[in-house]
Amino acid sequence: MKHLFAPNRRKIDDLDHRSVWLSIFWYFSFFIVLGRLFYWQVIKSSSLQAEAESQYTSYSQKKVSRGRIFTADNHLLVGNQTVYRLFADPSVITQKSTQISSQLLPILLADTQEYLEASQSAIKKELETNLSANIESKLNQKDKKWVALKNSISQTAKDKIADLEIYGLGYEPFEVRYYPEASAAAHLTGFVGKDETGAEIGYFGVEGALDKELKGISLSKKRITDALGLDLLFSKTQNQSIQGRDVVLTIRRDIQLSVEELLAQGMEKYGAKSGEVIVMEPKTGKILALAALPKYDQKEFYKYDQTVYKNPTLADTYEPGSTFKTLTVSAGIDSGSIQPDTKCPVCAGPRKIGKYLIRTWNDVYNPDIDMTQALAKSDNTAMIYVTDLMGKDKYIEYLQKFKIGQKIEIDLQEDRSTPLRDKYSDVDLATNSFGQGIVVNSMQLVRAVGAIANQGEMVRPTIIEEVVNPMDNSKIKTQVINEGQVISKETAQKVSEMMIQSALHGEAQWTASRDHTVAGKTGTSQVVVDGKYDEEKTIASFIGFAPAADPKFIMIVKLNEPASSPWAAETAAPLWYKIANRLFLFLNIPPDRKTNEVTNGD
Repeated sequence: MKHLFAPNRRKIDDLDHRSVWLSIFWYFSFFIVLGRLFYWQVIKSSSLQAEAESQYTSYSQKKVSRGRIFTADNHLLVGNQTVYRLFADPSVITQKSTQISSQLLPILLADTQEYLEASQSAIKKELETNLSANIESKLNQKDKKWVALKNSISQTAKDKIADLEIYGLGYEPFEVRYYPEASAAAHLTGFVGKDETGAEIGYFGVEGALDKELKGISLSKKRITDALGLDLLFSKTQNQSIQGRDVVLTIRRDIQLSVEELLAQGMEKYGAKSGEVIVMEPKTGKILALAALPKYDQKEFYKYDQTVYKNPTLADTYEPGSTFKTLTVSAGIDSGSIQPDTKCPVCAGPRKIGKYLIRTWNDVYNPDIDMTQALAKSDNTAMIYVTDLMGKDKYIEYLQKFKIGQKIEIDLQEDRSTPLRDKYSDVDLATNSFGQGIVVNSMQLVRAVGAIANQGEMVRPTIIEEVVNPMDNSKIKTQVINEGQVISKETAQKVSEMMIQSALHGEAQWTASRDHTVAGKTGTSQVVVDGKYDEEKTIASFIGFAPAADPKFIMIVKLNEPASSPWAAETAAPLWYKIANRLFLFLNIPPDRKTNEVTNGD
């Protein structure tokens, strides 16, 4: 029996072994499949989902128009203009590249500003040759399906090219900034450039400060389709776009253009390196005009040195010189330290402060001069006497009240603070009293002296009249912001009278207005070069308001390094009055002087 059944046991053992190996195989295969499923469904799920969505989902984005910029009297300063990118598909073009180039060249050259402005025939020929070579080179790239022939052409050029009916050409529309007033108010508007990703972004001025308001939010649209490209039910989703908001500035077109024109004439006449003018309403803080030269063309900003982009009335600081004396006497009177008729007992000669001997600007001294005369004669020693009486802490307190060194908080990108020094020595206090050794920007000085013009109450300068949503025409108006009562009404009245006497009897009396009462003060300061004063370079300025009894404007005129004369009385002051005569007309300010003759002073 054992012999008969032995072979069958071996077969059973073989079957058992095969079952085991088969089970192992199936288990192994199962885990492989399970692993692959885990890989594709868990690890690679996001990428597979994205790939699948790309096959049946499409996105499109509609770019909204950037907000426009207007003057207060509703003139367009910055708008948008549709232009076209001329492109071609070389793979389908059958005409010779030279033939197409010869057809396109006259149209494109007539649409190229650089070509039209070129004065030399050699330059025109070079531009023509380069453009023709570029077109032919692009069209000969037969392996390409898209090449740009010219990045920006006008509607007129586009229509003329379309009439040629050249197969394989196309036009891609897009908007660019448009400046109907050319480069007017460049330092106020700023310009639109590109960021590191190639997206449009505003730089400097209002374009930079209000970039988010102006650019709006683009429309995003999603479509889900089937294999045939047909929309699936309920497949469309859309995010509503928000049009860029329009911005209305406080400047008036007529005043702005006139100020820019007269500043340019003044700079040429007096040989100034650069210049600034700010015109502001003292009661509201509204900037009626702001001009700075040299400037740039916003449309072609890339052609200019970057140093001219910034608004110098905010970005550049300087030592204000004698215009700052208006603040010193204001602080002295308001603190009770002096009165307009207070006499100076230490003004018979130079003042020695520590190791320094401080003189008057003309080295002429007036014993027992009163403060009204001292302001008119721009006496440095009298101003030192005022701060002697006040003391260091009280004087610094008034500088802070006048917000010297503090940001304007205006909607211009260049706005910044210029902090006061941490420690004041005796000589610092002395020189600050007459505007040396302390720095401001032009806007800070206008804000401070504007408080004197506004009965001691300071208002914040503003450049924005209102912001308008073009989608529903809703408006957000800028409110007048009161910065506080800096000095009393009585003090402001006294200082205004002193400034009237300064305008009539000071060193600029020869150019004073014969018809309108002006409260004003000249300032001539030296320029610091490498930590030292350059004796041959000056900054000439004049700040004033009119009519003095009820000011409709305050204005500063500043000329850097005038060549004809270093003195403000012979440069900045006459230019101030020339611009003021225009303002009297524009603002309908009637004459208020009872005499047609300027009283001669000492």
